[in-house]
Amino acid sequence: MLGKKLAYLLLCVWYLSINAVTSVSASEITVYTYQHVPFAEQTDAHHQGMIIDIIDELFTRANMEYKVIFNPLKRGLTMTARDQNVCVLPIVRTQQIESEYRWVGPILISRYGLFSAESKSIPLVTLQDAKHLSIGTYLGSGISEYLDSFRYQVQLTNEDGLNIKKLDRSRIDLWAAELISAKALMTQSKMQLGEPELIFHTSLRAMACNEALDVSKHQALVNALNEMYQDGFMAKINLAYGASL
Repeated sequence: MLGKKLAYLLLCVWYLSINAVTSVSASEITVYTYQHVPFAEQTDAHHQGMIIDIIDELFTRANMEYKVIFNPLKRGLTMTARDQNVCVLPIVRTQQIESEYRWVGPILISRYGLFSAESKSIPLVTLQDAKHLSIGTYLGSGISEYLDSFRYQVQLTNEDGLNIKKLDRSRIDLWAAELISAKALMTQSKMQLGEPELIFHTSLRAMACNEALDVSKHQALVNALNEMYQDGFMAKINLAYGASL
Protein backbone atom coordinates (compact mmCIF):
# COMPACT_ATOMS: atom_id res chain seq x y z
CA MET A 1 0.00 0.00 0.00
CA LEU A 2 2.84 2.36 0.91
CA GLY A 3 4.47 1.69 -2.45
CA LYS A 4 1.26 2.65 -4.29
CA LYS A 5 0.93 5.88 -2.29
CA LEU A 6 4.56 6.79 -3.02
CA ALA A 7 4.09 6.09 -6.70
CA TYR A 8 0.92 8.21 -6.74
CA LEU A 9 2.73 11.06 -4.93
CA LEU A 10 5.62 10.99 -7.39
CA LEU A 11 3.17 11.00 -10.28
CA CYS A 12 1.44 14.11 -8.84
CA VAL A 13 4.77 15.88 -8.37
CA TRP A 14 5.78 15.05 -11.96
CA TYR A 15 2.41 16.28 -13.30
CA LEU A 16 2.63 19.56 -11.38
CA SER A 17 6.22 20.17 -12.50
CA ILE A 18 5.31 19.56 -16.14
CA ASN A 19 2.40 21.98 -15.87
CA ALA A 20 4.62 24.57 -14.20
CA VAL A 21 7.14 24.38 -17.04
CA THR A 22 4.36 24.58 -19.62
CA SER A 23 2.87 27.60 -17.85
CA VAL A 24 6.21 29.42 -17.80
CA SER A 25 6.80 28.58 -21.45
CA ALA A 26 3.31 29.74 -22.42
CA SER A 27 3.79 33.08 -20.63
CA GLU A 28 7.01 33.84 -22.52
CA ILE A 29 6.70 36.01 -25.62
CA THR A 30 8.74 35.09 -28.67
CA VAL A 31 9.88 38.19 -30.53
CA TYR A 32 11.01 37.83 -34.12
CA THR A 33 13.25 40.40 -35.74
CA TYR A 34 15.64 40.34 -38.66
CA GLN A 35 19.18 41.34 -39.56
CA HIS A 36 18.85 45.06 -40.09
CA VAL A 37 22.03 46.98 -39.21
CA PRO A 38 22.28 49.05 -37.02
CA PHE A 39 18.79 48.37 -35.67
CA ALA A 40 19.19 44.64 -35.07
CA GLU A 41 22.26 42.47 -35.58
CA GLN A 42 23.08 38.90 -34.65
CA THR A 43 26.74 37.98 -34.24
CA ASP A 44 27.21 34.39 -33.06
CA ALA A 45 24.99 34.15 -29.97
CA HIS A 46 25.05 37.90 -29.31
CA HIS A 47 22.21 40.28 -30.23
CA GLN A 48 22.78 44.01 -30.48
CA GLY A 49 21.32 47.18 -31.97
CA MET A 50 18.71 49.83 -31.38
CA ILE A 51 15.76 47.44 -31.69
CA ILE A 52 17.36 44.97 -29.26
CA ASP A 53 17.83 47.77 -26.70
CA ILE A 54 14.23 48.92 -27.13
CA ILE A 55 12.84 45.38 -26.81
CA ASP A 56 14.79 44.78 -23.61
CA GLU A 57 13.56 48.02 -22.04
CA LEU A 58 9.99 47.45 -23.25
CA PHE A 59 9.59 43.94 -21.84
CA THR A 60 11.44 44.81 -18.62
CA ARG A 61 9.02 47.65 -17.94
CA ALA A 62 6.04 45.45 -18.86
CA ASN A 63 7.42 42.77 -16.47
CA MET A 64 7.20 40.07 -19.14
CA GLU A 65 9.54 37.25 -20.12
CA TYR A 66 10.66 37.18 -23.74
CA LYS A 67 13.18 35.73 -26.16
CA VAL A 68 14.45 37.14 -29.46
CA ILE A 69 14.80 35.02 -32.59
CA PHE A 70 16.32 36.26 -35.84
CA ASN A 71 14.55 35.24 -39.03
CA PRO A 72 13.83 36.82 -42.41
CA LEU A 73 11.00 39.33 -42.10
CA LYS A 74 8.52 37.34 -44.20
CA ARG A 75 8.97 34.24 -42.00
CA GLY A 76 8.65 36.34 -38.84
CA LEU A 77 5.30 37.67 -40.04
CA THR A 78 4.13 34.15 -40.87
CA MET A 79 5.11 32.79 -37.43
CA THR A 80 3.47 35.75 -35.69
CA ALA A 81 0.19 35.18 -37.52
CA ARG A 82 0.29 31.49 -36.54
CA ASP A 83 1.08 31.47 -32.80
CA GLN A 84 -0.53 33.39 -29.93
CA ASN A 85 2.46 34.53 -27.84
CA VAL A 86 4.52 35.82 -30.75
CA CYS A 87 5.43 39.31 -32.00
CA VAL A 88 7.61 40.64 -34.83
CA LEU A 89 9.26 44.01 -35.41
CA PRO A 90 9.88 46.50 -36.86
CA ILE A 91 6.89 46.46 -39.23
CA VAL A 92 5.26 49.23 -41.25
CA ARG A 93 1.55 49.39 -40.47
CA THR A 94 -0.13 49.18 -43.85
CA GLN A 95 -3.82 49.00 -44.64
CA GLN A 96 -3.37 45.45 -45.97
CA ILE A 97 -2.17 44.02 -42.65
CA GLU A 98 -3.54 46.49 -40.06
CA SER A 99 -6.40 44.23 -38.96
CA GLU A 100 -4.33 41.03 -38.85
CA TYR A 101 -2.24 41.87 -35.74
CA ARG A 102 -2.26 43.63 -32.37
CA TRP A 103 0.11 46.61 -32.60
CA VAL A 104 2.58 48.23 -30.22
CA GLY A 105 4.12 51.37 -31.62
CA PRO A 106 5.58 53.40 -33.02
CA ILE A 107 8.92 51.75 -32.34
CA LEU A 108 10.87 53.47 -35.14
CA ILE A 109 10.36 56.60 -37.23
CA SER A 110 12.14 55.91 -40.51
CA ARG A 111 13.07 58.03 -43.52
CA TYR A 112 13.78 56.38 -46.87
CA GLY A 113 15.96 57.45 -49.78
CA LEU A 114 16.92 56.22 -53.24
CA PHE A 115 20.65 55.56 -53.64
CA SER A 116 22.54 55.15 -56.90
CA ALA A 117 25.83 53.33 -57.49
CA GLU A 118 29.10 54.90 -56.34
CA SER A 119 30.23 55.54 -59.93
CA LYS A 120 26.85 56.56 -61.32
CA SER A 121 24.58 59.51 -60.56
CA ILE A 122 20.88 59.44 -61.39
CA PRO A 123 19.43 62.88 -60.64
CA LEU A 124 15.87 62.66 -59.30
CA VAL A 125 13.49 65.51 -58.57
CA THR A 126 10.43 63.45 -57.64
CA LEU A 127 9.75 59.76 -57.09
CA GLN A 128 8.02 59.68 -60.46
CA ASP A 129 11.43 60.22 -62.10
CA ALA A 130 12.37 56.66 -60.99
CA LYS A 131 9.31 55.06 -62.56
CA HIS A 132 11.27 53.45 -65.42
CA LEU A 133 14.19 52.29 -63.24
CA SER A 134 14.71 49.03 -61.32
CA ILE A 135 14.69 49.56 -57.54
CA GLY A 136 16.19 47.10 -55.06
CA THR A 137 14.74 46.48 -51.61
CA TYR A 138 14.11 43.42 -49.40
CA LEU A 139 11.38 40.82 -49.04
CA GLY A 140 8.55 41.71 -46.67
CA SER A 141 9.58 45.31 -46.10
CA GLY A 142 6.95 48.01 -45.95
CA ILE A 143 8.85 50.14 -48.44
CA SER A 144 8.79 47.36 -51.04
CA GLU A 145 5.01 47.11 -50.65
CA TYR A 146 4.72 50.91 -50.87
CA LEU A 147 6.67 51.08 -54.14
CA ASP A 148 4.95 48.01 -55.56
CA SER A 149 1.53 49.52 -54.86
CA PHE A 150 2.42 52.35 -57.26
CA ARG A 151 3.75 49.85 -59.81
CA TYR A 152 7.44 50.69 -59.56
CA GLN A 153 9.92 48.10 -60.82
CA VAL A 154 10.83 46.50 -57.48
CA GLN A 155 13.45 43.75 -57.15
CA LEU A 156 13.57 41.88 -53.83
CA THR A 157 16.36 40.25 -51.83
CA ASN A 158 16.23 38.30 -48.55
CA GLU A 159 18.62 40.76 -46.87
CA ASP A 160 18.92 44.49 -47.50
CA GLY A 161 22.72 44.45 -47.59
CA LEU A 162 22.68 42.38 -50.78
CA ASN A 163 21.29 45.38 -52.65
CA ILE A 164 24.61 47.23 -52.36
CA LYS A 165 26.32 44.41 -54.28
CA LYS A 166 23.51 44.37 -56.87
CA LEU A 167 23.89 48.13 -57.28
CA ASP A 168 27.65 47.82 -57.72
CA ARG A 169 27.18 45.11 -60.39
CA SER A 170 24.51 47.17 -62.23
CA ARG A 171 21.83 44.58 -61.55
CA ILE A 172 19.58 47.34 -60.21
CA ASP A 173 19.51 51.08 -60.92
CA LEU A 174 18.56 52.32 -57.47
CA TRP A 175 18.43 51.06 -53.91
CA ALA A 176 15.49 52.10 -51.69
CA ALA A 177 16.75 52.07 -48.11
CA GLU A 178 16.16 53.50 -44.65
CA LEU A 179 18.75 56.28 -44.23
CA ILE A 180 20.39 55.20 -40.96
CA SER A 181 20.47 51.55 -41.99
CA ALA A 182 21.91 52.48 -45.39
CA LYS A 183 24.86 54.30 -43.81
CA ALA A 184 25.63 51.35 -41.53
CA LEU A 185 25.43 48.85 -44.42
CA MET A 186 27.74 51.02 -46.53
CA THR A 187 30.31 51.06 -43.73
CA GLN A 188 29.96 47.30 -43.29
CA SER A 189 30.44 46.61 -47.01
CA LYS A 190 33.19 49.27 -47.36
CA MET A 191 31.28 50.99 -50.15
CA GLN A 192 30.28 54.64 -49.80
CA LEU A 193 27.42 55.60 -52.10
CA GLY A 194 27.15 59.16 -50.84
CA GLU A 195 23.89 60.95 -50.17
CA PRO A 196 20.64 59.62 -51.59
CA GLU A 197 19.48 60.96 -54.94
CA LEU A 198 16.08 61.55 -53.34
CA ILE A 199 14.50 61.25 -49.88
CA PHE A 200 10.99 60.17 -50.71
CA HIS A 201 9.17 58.63 -47.75
CA THR A 202 8.78 58.70 -43.95
CA SER A 203 7.10 55.83 -42.11
CA LEU A 204 6.22 54.74 -38.59
CA ARG A 205 7.29 51.18 -37.77
CA ALA A 206 5.77 49.17 -34.94
CA MET A 207 5.76 45.75 -33.27
CA ALA A 208 3.07 43.43 -34.66
CA CYS A 209 1.75 40.75 -32.31
CA ASN A 210 -0.60 37.84 -32.88
CA GLU A 211 -4.19 39.08 -32.84
CA ALA A 212 -5.03 36.54 -30.09
CA LEU A 213 -2.33 37.88 -27.73
CA ASP A 214 -3.80 38.27 -24.24
CA VAL A 215 -5.38 41.72 -23.91
CA SER A 216 -3.65 42.42 -20.59
CA LYS A 217 -0.23 41.58 -22.06
CA HIS A 218 -0.87 43.80 -25.06
CA GLN A 219 -1.96 46.68 -22.85
CA ALA A 220 1.10 46.25 -20.59
CA LEU A 221 3.37 46.59 -23.62
CA VAL A 222 1.46 49.64 -24.91
CA ASN A 223 1.68 51.28 -21.47
CA ALA A 224 5.40 50.53 -21.19
CA LEU A 225 6.11 52.08 -24.59
CA ASN A 226 4.10 55.18 -23.70
CA GLU A 227 6.21 55.56 -20.56
CA MET A 228 9.39 55.21 -22.62
CA TYR A 229 8.32 58.17 -24.77
CA GLN A 230 7.14 60.24 -21.82
CA ASP A 231 10.28 59.88 -19.70
CA GLY A 232 12.69 60.53 -22.59
CA PHE A 233 14.07 57.02 -23.09
CA MET A 234 13.03 56.88 -26.76
CA ALA A 235 14.51 60.31 -27.52
CA LYS A 236 17.82 59.30 -25.92
CA ILE A 237 18.12 56.00 -27.75
CA ASN A 238 17.26 57.60 -31.10
CA LEU A 239 19.96 60.20 -30.51
CA ALA A 240 22.47 57.50 -29.59
CA TYR A 241 21.92 55.81 -32.97
CA GLY A 242 21.98 59.01 -35.02
CA ALA A 243 18.23 59.49 -35.38
CA SER A 244 15.78 62.03 -34.00
CA LEU A 245 12.09 62.03 -33.04
